[in-house]
Amino acid sequence: MDTRKSPDVIMADARISDDSKTLFPPFYLPEDIRVVELYPNCPSKVLGLFARTSHQAEADTASLRLLPSAVNAEPESYKPESYQWADETRMAAIAILKRHPELLFITSKIKDHFGRWIEASPYRIFLGAGDVWALKKVYEEIIPKIEDGEVLAKAQFQAQFPNCPQVFNPNMPEEVLYDKRNKAQISDVIAKLKIIVEKINADPCANGQATKDETTEAVADLCKIFAPKEGEILKTGLHFPLGILKEIGKVYDAQFNPWSYAQLAFFSRTVIGGAVAALTAVDGQCVKNGLANLNMEKGPDRRDGLFCRRPKGIPQDKVPLVGKLGRTMFVDPYDGYSCFVSSTPGYFDWYNKNGAWCACAWHFGCGPSGFVRRLALENLWRTKAETIGNYYAATRREVNTLSRSP
Repeated sequence: MDTRKSPDVIMADARISDDSKTLFPPFYLPEDIRVVELYPNCPSKVLGLFARTSHQAEADTASLRLLPSAVNAEPESYKPESYQWADETRMAAIAILKRHPELLFITSKIKDHFGRWIEASPYRIFLGAGDVWALKKVYEEIIPKIEDGEVLAKAQFQAQFPNCPQVFNPNMPEEVLYDKRNKAQISDVIAKLKIIVEKINADPCANGQATKDETTEAVADLCKIFAPKEGEILKTGLHFPLGILKEIGKVYDAQFNPWSYAQLAFFSRTVIGGAVAALTAVDGQCVKNGLANLNMEKGPDRRDGLFCRRPKGIPQDKVPLVGKLGRTMFVDPYDGYSCFVSSTPGYFDWYNKNGAWCACAWHFGCGPSGFVRRLALENLWRTKAETIGNYYAATRREVNTLSRSP
Protein backbone atom coordinates (compact mmCIF):
# COMPACT_ATOMS: atom_id res chain seq x y z
CA MET A 1 0.00 0.00 0.00
CA ASP A 2 1.26 3.47 -0.88
CA THR A 3 1.53 5.41 2.41
CA ARG A 4 2.71 8.71 0.98
CA LYS A 5 0.70 11.68 2.23
CA SER A 6 0.37 13.47 -1.10
CA PRO A 7 -2.86 14.93 -2.51
CA ASP A 8 -2.49 12.90 -5.71
CA VAL A 9 -2.20 9.61 -3.83
CA ILE A 10 -5.10 10.38 -1.47
CA MET A 11 -7.39 11.49 -4.30
CA ALA A 12 -6.36 8.54 -6.47
CA ASP A 13 -7.31 6.17 -3.65
CA ALA A 14 -10.70 7.89 -3.46
CA ARG A 15 -11.30 7.29 -7.18
CA ILE A 16 -10.27 3.64 -6.87
CA SER A 17 -12.60 3.07 -3.92
CA ASP A 18 -15.61 4.68 -5.60
CA ASP A 19 -15.42 5.20 -9.36
CA SER A 20 -18.85 6.82 -9.44
CA LYS A 21 -17.67 9.83 -7.43
CA THR A 22 -14.88 11.41 -9.41
CA LEU A 23 -15.96 14.98 -10.04
CA PHE A 24 -14.45 16.41 -6.89
CA PRO A 25 -13.04 13.63 -4.67
CA PRO A 26 -12.47 15.77 -1.53
CA PHE A 27 -16.21 15.93 -0.91
CA TYR A 28 -16.44 12.16 -0.77
CA LEU A 29 -13.50 11.53 1.53
CA PRO A 30 -14.11 11.04 5.26
CA GLU A 31 -13.62 14.22 7.27
CA ASP A 32 -10.52 12.97 9.08
CA ILE A 33 -8.87 12.14 5.72
CA ARG A 34 -9.80 15.51 4.20
CA VAL A 35 -8.82 17.68 7.13
CA VAL A 36 -5.86 15.74 8.53
CA GLU A 37 -4.25 14.17 5.46
CA LEU A 38 -5.40 15.89 2.27
CA TYR A 39 -5.71 19.62 2.97
CA PRO A 40 -2.45 20.07 4.97
CA ASN A 41 -0.52 18.60 2.02
CA CYS A 42 -2.07 20.81 -0.64
CA PRO A 43 -0.48 24.01 -2.00
CA SER A 44 -2.16 27.27 -1.00
CA LYS A 45 -3.47 27.78 -4.53
CA VAL A 46 -5.26 24.40 -4.45
CA LEU A 47 -6.71 25.16 -1.02
CA GLY A 48 -8.07 28.40 -2.43
CA LEU A 49 -9.82 26.46 -5.18
CA PHE A 50 -11.32 24.04 -2.64
CA ALA A 51 -12.49 26.96 -0.48
CA ARG A 52 -14.56 28.37 -3.32
CA THR A 53 -16.50 25.16 -3.87
CA SER A 54 -18.59 25.09 -0.68
CA HIS A 55 -19.04 26.59 2.77
CA GLN A 56 -17.78 23.36 4.30
CA ALA A 57 -14.59 23.36 2.24
CA GLU A 58 -14.03 27.04 3.10
CA ALA A 59 -14.34 26.29 6.81
CA ASP A 60 -12.16 23.17 6.57
CA THR A 61 -9.31 25.03 4.91
CA ALA A 62 -9.52 28.44 6.62
CA SER A 63 -6.74 27.92 9.15
CA LEU A 64 -4.43 26.42 6.51
CA ARG A 65 -5.00 29.31 4.11
CA LEU A 66 -4.74 32.06 6.70
CA LEU A 67 -1.08 31.98 7.73
CA PRO A 68 0.34 31.78 4.17
CA SER A 69 -1.99 34.62 3.16
CA ALA A 70 -0.78 36.71 6.09
CA VAL A 71 2.96 36.12 5.69
CA ASN A 72 2.77 36.65 1.90
CA ALA A 73 0.52 39.73 2.26
CA GLU A 74 -1.67 38.25 -0.48
CA PRO A 75 -4.47 40.25 -2.13
CA GLU A 76 -8.05 39.14 -1.87
CA SER A 77 -8.06 38.60 -5.64
CA TYR A 78 -5.61 38.65 -8.53
CA LYS A 79 -8.36 38.62 -11.18
CA PRO A 80 -7.37 41.17 -13.84
CA GLU A 81 -10.97 41.79 -14.89
CA SER A 82 -11.77 43.09 -11.42
CA TYR A 83 -8.58 45.10 -11.01
CA GLN A 84 -9.92 48.48 -12.11
CA TRP A 85 -12.89 48.59 -9.79
CA ALA A 86 -11.74 46.51 -6.87
CA ASP A 87 -9.79 47.89 -3.91
CA GLU A 88 -6.19 46.88 -4.55
CA THR A 89 -5.41 47.14 -0.82
CA ARG A 90 -7.83 44.38 0.21
CA MET A 91 -6.10 41.35 1.73
CA ALA A 92 -6.95 37.66 1.61
CA ALA A 93 -5.98 37.20 5.26
CA ILE A 94 -8.39 39.90 6.43
CA ALA A 95 -11.19 38.35 4.36
CA ILE A 96 -10.57 35.00 6.07
CA LEU A 97 -10.41 36.59 9.53
CA LYS A 98 -13.72 38.36 8.99
CA ARG A 99 -15.31 34.91 8.59
CA HIS A 100 -13.15 33.25 11.26
CA PRO A 101 -12.00 35.86 13.82
CA GLU A 102 -11.24 33.08 16.31
CA LEU A 103 -8.13 32.23 14.27
CA LEU A 104 -6.41 35.59 14.84
CA PHE A 105 -4.38 34.50 17.87
CA ILE A 106 -3.79 30.82 16.98
CA THR A 107 -0.06 30.05 16.66
CA SER A 108 1.50 27.84 14.02
CA LYS A 109 4.67 27.63 11.88
CA ILE A 110 5.09 29.01 8.37
CA LYS A 111 7.96 29.57 5.95
CA ASP A 112 8.05 32.90 4.12
CA HIS A 113 9.24 33.64 0.57
CA PHE A 114 12.84 34.07 1.76
CA GLY A 115 12.93 30.70 3.49
CA ARG A 116 12.61 32.03 7.05
CA TRP A 117 10.68 29.78 9.42
CA ILE A 118 8.34 31.80 11.61
CA GLU A 119 6.30 30.59 14.57
CA ALA A 120 3.47 33.01 15.14
CA SER A 121 -0.23 33.73 15.05
CA PRO A 122 -1.65 35.78 12.16
CA TYR A 123 -1.68 38.78 14.52
CA ARG A 124 1.99 38.34 15.33
CA ILE A 125 2.81 37.79 11.65
CA PHE A 126 1.45 41.28 10.97
CA LEU A 127 3.47 42.68 13.88
CA GLY A 128 6.73 40.99 12.89
CA ALA A 129 6.34 41.98 9.25
CA GLY A 130 5.42 45.54 10.18
CA ASP A 131 2.17 45.32 8.21
CA VAL A 132 0.52 48.32 9.84
CA TRP A 133 -2.29 48.42 7.27
CA ALA A 134 -3.34 44.86 8.07
CA LEU A 135 -3.13 45.72 11.78
CA LYS A 136 -5.46 48.68 11.23
CA LYS A 137 -8.09 46.32 9.81
CA VAL A 138 -7.48 43.83 12.61
CA TYR A 139 -8.04 46.43 15.33
CA GLU A 140 -11.07 47.93 13.63
CA GLU A 141 -12.85 44.83 12.33
CA ILE A 142 -11.51 41.64 13.94
CA ILE A 143 -10.49 42.18 17.56
CA PRO A 144 -13.90 43.64 18.55
CA LYS A 145 -15.45 40.29 17.53
CA ILE A 146 -13.21 38.30 19.90
CA GLU A 147 -13.92 37.86 23.57
CA ASP A 148 -11.07 39.45 25.55
CA GLY A 149 -9.53 40.40 22.21
CA GLU A 150 -7.75 43.46 23.63
CA VAL A 151 -6.22 41.39 26.43
CA LEU A 152 -4.98 38.74 23.99
CA ALA A 153 -3.61 41.41 21.65
CA LYS A 154 -1.66 43.05 24.48
CA ALA A 155 -0.15 39.73 25.60
CA GLN A 156 0.90 38.77 22.09
CA PHE A 157 2.34 42.23 21.41
CA GLN A 158 4.52 41.96 24.50
CA ALA A 159 5.61 38.47 23.48
CA GLN A 160 6.52 39.67 19.95
CA PHE A 161 8.40 42.76 21.14
CA PRO A 162 9.81 41.90 24.58
CA ASN A 163 12.10 44.96 24.61
CA CYS A 164 9.42 47.51 23.74
CA PRO A 165 9.09 49.99 26.64
CA GLN A 166 5.92 49.90 28.69
CA VAL A 167 5.82 53.71 28.69
CA PHE A 168 4.85 54.59 25.14
CA ASN A 169 6.75 57.26 23.22
CA PRO A 170 4.71 58.60 20.25
CA ASN A 171 7.95 59.29 18.35
CA MET A 172 9.41 55.86 18.90
CA PRO A 173 11.92 54.64 16.28
CA GLU A 174 12.01 51.15 14.84
CA GLU A 175 14.80 50.12 17.24
CA VAL A 176 12.41 49.77 20.20
CA LEU A 177 10.83 46.81 18.40
CA TYR A 178 14.13 44.94 17.98
CA ASP A 179 14.86 41.68 19.74
CA LYS A 180 18.39 40.36 20.36
CA ARG A 181 18.53 38.95 16.83
CA ASN A 182 17.59 42.29 15.22
CA LYS A 183 20.14 44.20 17.31
CA ALA A 184 22.87 41.74 16.34
CA GLN A 185 21.85 42.02 12.67
CA ILE A 186 22.23 45.81 12.63
CA SER A 187 25.58 45.66 14.42
CA ASP A 188 26.90 42.97 12.06
CA VAL A 189 25.63 44.81 8.97
CA ILE A 190 27.47 47.99 9.96
CA ALA A 191 30.70 46.02 10.45
CA LYS A 192 30.37 44.14 7.14
CA LEU A 193 29.58 47.34 5.22
CA LYS A 194 32.90 48.81 6.35
CA ILE A 195 34.67 45.80 4.86
CA ILE A 196 32.70 46.08 1.62
CA VAL A 197 33.68 49.74 1.27
CA GLU A 198 37.34 48.79 1.66
CA LYS A 199 37.04 46.03 -0.95
CA ILE A 200 35.20 48.19 -3.50
CA ASN A 201 37.71 51.00 -3.00
CA ALA A 202 40.38 48.59 -4.24
CA ASP A 203 38.25 47.11 -7.03
CA PRO A 204 37.33 49.06 -10.21
CA CYS A 205 34.23 46.84 -10.67
CA ALA A 206 34.50 46.98 -14.47
CA ASN A 207 31.07 47.27 -16.11
CA GLY A 208 29.46 46.91 -12.69
CA GLN A 209 31.07 43.52 -12.02
CA ALA A 210 33.58 42.76 -9.27
CA THR A 211 37.05 41.99 -10.62
CA LYS A 212 38.37 40.51 -7.36
CA ASP A 213 37.07 37.48 -5.48
CA GLU A 214 37.41 39.22 -2.12
CA THR A 215 34.90 41.87 -3.23
CA THR A 216 32.29 39.24 -4.06
CA GLU A 217 33.07 37.34 -0.85
CA ALA A 218 32.59 40.47 1.26
CA VAL A 219 29.09 40.96 -0.17
CA ALA A 220 28.29 37.28 0.36
CA ASP A 221 29.31 37.62 4.02
CA LEU A 222 26.94 40.56 4.39
CA CYS A 223 24.02 38.67 2.89
CA LYS A 224 24.60 35.76 5.29
CA ILE A 225 23.58 38.06 8.14
CA PHE A 226 19.95 38.15 7.06
CA ALA A 227 19.85 34.77 5.32
CA PRO A 228 17.80 32.00 7.04
CA LYS A 229 19.86 29.96 9.50
CA GLU A 230 19.71 26.19 9.85
CA GLY A 231 17.22 25.33 12.58
CA GLU A 232 16.31 28.97 13.23
CA ILE A 233 12.67 29.78 13.93
CA LEU A 234 11.69 33.44 14.32
CA LYS A 235 9.42 34.01 17.31
CA THR A 236 10.08 37.62 18.32
CA GLY A 237 11.12 40.98 16.91
CA LEU A 238 10.93 42.09 13.29
CA HIS A 239 11.34 39.57 10.51
CA PHE A 240 13.56 42.03 8.63
CA PRO A 241 14.46 45.41 10.17
CA LEU A 242 14.25 48.29 7.72
CA GLY A 243 17.20 49.68 9.66
CA ILE A 244 19.37 47.39 7.52
CA LEU A 245 18.37 49.28 4.37
CA LYS A 246 18.88 52.52 6.26
CA GLU A 247 22.50 51.62 7.06
CA ILE A 248 23.11 50.55 3.46
CA GLY A 249 21.70 53.86 2.25
CA LYS A 250 24.07 55.77 4.52
CA VAL A 251 27.05 53.99 2.98
CA TYR A 252 25.81 54.60 -0.55
CA ASP A 253 25.39 58.32 0.11
CA ALA A 254 28.84 58.57 1.68
CA GLN A 255 30.48 56.84 -1.30
CA PHE A 256 28.47 58.51 -4.06
CA ASN A 257 31.24 60.94 -5.06
CA PRO A 258 34.36 58.86 -4.36
CA TRP A 259 33.10 55.81 -6.28
CA SER A 260 32.77 55.45 -10.04
CA TYR A 261 29.49 54.59 -11.73
CA ALA A 262 30.77 51.03 -12.14
CA GLN A 263 31.42 50.70 -8.40
CA LEU A 264 28.06 52.23 -7.55
CA ALA A 265 26.35 49.87 -9.98
CA PHE A 266 28.00 46.85 -8.35
CA PHE A 267 26.97 48.05 -4.88
CA SER A 268 23.40 48.72 -6.07
CA ARG A 269 22.95 45.32 -7.69
CA THR A 270 24.57 43.15 -5.04
CA VAL A 271 24.23 44.96 -1.71
CA ILE A 272 20.97 46.86 -2.17
CA GLY A 273 19.53 44.04 -4.29
CA GLY A 274 20.60 41.44 -1.73
CA ALA A 275 18.95 43.32 1.13
CA VAL A 276 15.77 43.99 -0.84
CA ALA A 277 15.53 40.24 -1.54
CA ALA A 278 15.20 39.68 2.21
CA LEU A 279 12.38 42.20 2.76
CA THR A 280 9.08 40.98 4.11
CA ALA A 281 6.31 40.54 1.55
CA VAL A 282 4.54 43.75 2.61
CA ASP A 283 7.75 45.78 2.42
CA GLY A 284 8.37 44.21 -0.98
CA GLN A 285 5.00 45.61 -2.04
CA CYS A 286 5.94 49.05 -0.71
CA VAL A 287 9.27 49.03 -2.56
CA LYS A 288 7.79 47.71 -5.79
CA ASN A 289 5.34 50.60 -5.74
CA GLY A 290 8.16 53.02 -4.91
CA LEU A 291 8.38 54.60 -1.47
CA ALA A 292 7.99 58.03 -3.04
CA ASN A 293 4.59 56.92 -4.38
CA LEU A 294 3.38 55.07 -1.29
CA ASN A 295 0.13 56.28 0.26
CA MET A 296 0.86 55.75 3.95
CA GLU A 297 -2.84 55.91 4.79
CA LYS A 298 -4.05 53.29 2.30
CA GLY A 299 -0.95 51.13 2.09
CA PRO A 300 0.59 49.36 -0.92
CA ASP A 301 -1.02 47.64 -3.87
CA ARG A 302 -1.41 44.06 -2.62
CA ARG A 303 -1.55 42.76 -6.21
CA ASP A 304 1.91 44.02 -7.06
CA GLY A 305 5.07 43.20 -5.15
CA LEU A 306 8.58 41.85 -5.45
CA PHE A 307 7.55 38.36 -4.42
CA CYS A 308 4.03 38.07 -5.81
CA ARG A 309 2.86 35.92 -8.70
CA ARG A 310 2.58 38.72 -11.24
CA PRO A 311 4.82 41.74 -10.57
CA LYS A 312 3.45 44.53 -12.74
CA GLY A 313 5.55 45.88 -15.59
CA ILE A 314 8.09 43.02 -15.55
CA PRO A 315 8.37 40.89 -18.73
CA GLN A 316 7.32 37.29 -18.26
CA ASP A 317 10.78 36.01 -19.13
CA LYS A 318 12.21 37.93 -16.15
CA VAL A 319 9.85 36.68 -13.43
CA PRO A 320 9.77 35.55 -10.71
CA LEU A 321 12.11 38.04 -9.11
CA VAL A 322 12.94 35.65 -6.26
CA GLY A 323 16.41 34.29 -6.96
CA LYS A 324 17.34 37.24 -9.20
CA LEU A 325 17.44 40.08 -6.66
CA GLY A 326 21.02 40.72 -5.60
CA ARG A 327 22.37 38.65 -8.46
CA THR A 328 21.19 39.82 -11.87
CA MET A 329 18.97 42.72 -10.80
CA PHE A 330 17.90 45.08 -8.04
CA VAL A 331 14.99 47.41 -7.33
CA ASP A 332 15.33 51.07 -6.41
CA PRO A 333 13.25 51.42 -3.22
CA TYR A 334 12.61 55.11 -3.92
CA ASP A 335 10.69 54.86 -7.20
CA GLY A 336 10.23 51.11 -7.66
CA TYR A 337 12.18 50.77 -10.90
CA SER A 338 13.36 47.19 -11.53
CA CYS A 339 16.85 47.08 -13.01
CA PHE A 340 18.28 44.00 -14.74
CA VAL A 341 21.82 43.49 -15.96
CA SER A 342 21.70 44.21 -19.69
CA SER A 343 23.26 42.23 -22.50
CA THR A 344 25.17 45.45 -23.19
CA PRO A 345 28.15 45.53 -20.76
CA GLY A 346 27.89 48.27 -18.16
CA TYR A 347 24.15 48.83 -18.69
CA PHE A 348 20.92 47.99 -16.87
CA ASP A 349 17.58 47.24 -18.51
CA TRP A 350 15.07 48.92 -16.26
CA TYR A 351 11.30 48.76 -16.06
CA ASN A 352 8.64 50.66 -14.18
CA LYS A 353 5.28 49.24 -13.08
CA ASN A 354 3.73 50.27 -16.41
CA GLY A 355 6.26 48.19 -18.31
CA ALA A 356 8.21 51.16 -19.68
CA TRP A 357 11.70 50.00 -20.66
CA CYS A 358 15.04 51.69 -21.14
CA ALA A 359 18.67 50.57 -21.25
CA CYS A 360 21.16 52.88 -19.58
CA ALA A 361 24.19 52.97 -17.30
CA TRP A 362 21.87 53.48 -14.35
CA HIS A 363 22.44 52.89 -10.67
CA PHE A 364 20.75 53.54 -7.36
CA GLY A 365 21.09 57.26 -6.72
CA CYS A 366 20.13 58.75 -10.08
CA GLY A 367 17.29 61.27 -9.96
CA PRO A 368 16.57 62.61 -6.45
CA SER A 369 19.50 63.05 -4.09
CA GLY A 370 20.48 60.31 -1.68
CA PHE A 371 19.18 62.51 1.14
CA VAL A 372 15.71 62.67 -0.42
CA ARG A 373 15.74 58.92 -1.02
CA ARG A 374 16.80 58.23 2.55
CA LEU A 375 13.97 60.42 3.82
CA ALA A 376 11.46 58.27 1.91
CA LEU A 377 12.82 55.14 3.62
CA GLU A 378 12.94 56.79 7.03
CA ASN A 379 9.35 57.96 6.60
CA LEU A 380 8.24 54.35 6.16
CA TRP A 381 10.59 53.14 8.90
CA ARG A 382 9.40 55.65 11.49
CA THR A 383 5.72 55.74 10.53
CA LYS A 384 5.42 51.97 10.83
CA ALA A 385 7.07 51.93 14.25
CA GLU A 386 4.89 54.79 15.49
CA THR A 387 1.73 53.15 14.16
CA ILE A 388 2.53 49.82 15.83
CA GLY A 389 3.25 51.69 19.04
CA ASN A 390 -0.03 53.59 18.80
CA TYR A 391 -2.00 50.34 18.54
CA TYR A 392 -0.12 48.97 21.54
CA ALA A 393 -0.83 52.12 23.56
CA ALA A 394 -4.52 51.98 22.65
CA THR A 395 -4.66 48.30 23.63
CA ARG A 396 -3.01 49.00 26.98
CA ARG A 397 -5.48 51.82 27.71
CA GLU A 398 -8.42 49.57 26.83
CA VAL A 399 -7.12 46.69 28.95
CA ASN A 400 -6.44 48.98 31.92
CA THR A 401 -9.94 50.45 31.63
CA LEU A 402 -11.48 46.97 31.57
CA SER A 403 -9.44 45.88 34.58
CA ARG A 404 -10.74 48.84 36.62
CA SER A 405 -14.38 48.26 35.67
CA PRO A 406 -16.60 46.85 38.45
